[in-house]
Amino acid sequence: MDRTIRLIASDMGGVLALHSDHSLEGRLLKDFGLEGYRSFAEVDPRLTQLLVRHSKNEIDEAELWKSFTAITGVAVPHSGQSFWGKYFSPELDEAVLSLYRELKGKGNRIVCATNVEPAHYAHHQREGHYDLFDGVYASCVMGWAKPEAEFYTHIIKKEEIDSSQILFIDDHEENCEAAQNLGMRAFLFKDVVELRWALVDMELI
Repeated sequence: MDRTIRLIASDMGGVLALHSDHSLEGRLLKDFGLEGYRSFAEVDPRLTQLLVRHSKNEIDEAELWKSFTAITGVAVPHSGQSFWGKYFSPELDEAVLSLYRELKGKGNRIVCATNVEPAHYAHHQREGHYDLFDGVYASCVMGWAKPEAEFYTHIIKKEEIDSSQILFIDDHEENCEAAQNLGMRAFLFKDVVELRWALVDMELI
């Protein structure tokens, strides 16, 4: 086993959870009367940063939709539920789940390193989606989001290990690059087969 890796830090959405932010955003925009858009960024690039601020819990959901209206001029209808949680009900990828259980069976420590909004974080908690992990580092709790350096350095400090001892798994290239810039070993996730072979090459399974 490659003992230079003492921690595996994995993303949730797009790796373990079968979920697409663009699919959710497209449905919400349709609810708001904005047809033909696949994402908030297509409506206005400023909305991307707004979502990042919400994922860091800098603004709550009420402020999110207030700012959304200020930017787009589109009034968000009042609702007693979380719009951001309305269409969020992802399943876990059983193949990735099985692989991670295998990793844990080999004695590896695995934590979740995720950019996640409060409504989605609460959903994952209720469904027990974080139960597999030995720890969870969530942007809405930490106050930092990938690819900000502080997101990664917070994990390094909390885990009390060198960055070179961390394998970081994510489906976004910019997040992997940020991890590599801090000395982590990064794997850009595309499918579970490639991930398994990478873990075999590192003698982690």
